[in-house]
Amino acid sequence: KQWYQRRVRGSKVFSKGGTTGFRVTIAVGNGNGLLGIGMTYHPIISEAMKEAKHYAYQQLVPFPMFEDGSIPYAVRGRYHRTELHAIPSPHKMDNKAQRTIKILLDLAGYKHVGVKMFGRSTPESICKAFMVTFQQFETHQQQSDRLGRFVVRFDPNTYFKPEVLAAPSDTSNPVPYSAEIEPRSILP
Repeated sequence: KQWYQRRVRGSKVFSKGGTTGFRVTIAVGNGNGLLGIGMTYHPIISEAMKEAKHYAYQQLVPFPMFEDGSIPYAVRGRYHRTELHAIPSPHKMDNKAQRTIKILLDLAGYKHVGVKMFGRSTPESICKAFMVTFQQFETHQQQSDRLGRFVVRFDPNTYFKPEVLAAPSDTSNPVPYSAEIEPRSILP
């Protein structure tokens, strides 16, 4: 395996007119679904970089990867005041996102993803929102089992003929649609 690392952000932190230290954020990934992010604060920049890299390798998280390297469907995620909207883009396009998010996408191994960011743009908030957003994907079978319904795709190339992607394992107790729920009887 080959590991890649990128310094997401490094900044001086000032206190009462004097430099007191450096805040460093480093991300490491193998480009195949593993990503770790290390954040630290230290008075010496070289020590801060070593410590952040060490933390990043300690906190490796597996991300769900799909056959083409893209995401299966559009998803939204939020961490405090930072919100990310991720959508799959056409296969001819590269990742399109803000610089920090693009670094994280490349290190995790995602391809053909567009991400729009709203709210705070601090590297710490962006990294945490990225983790929240890209950890919530389910396979079609997991969706089908959770909802108790068939997962179907309507393909425009075949004149919107439905194609069943997954069937529920247990069909005895489906989750009802809102239209199937009987309204409460009105009390006199």
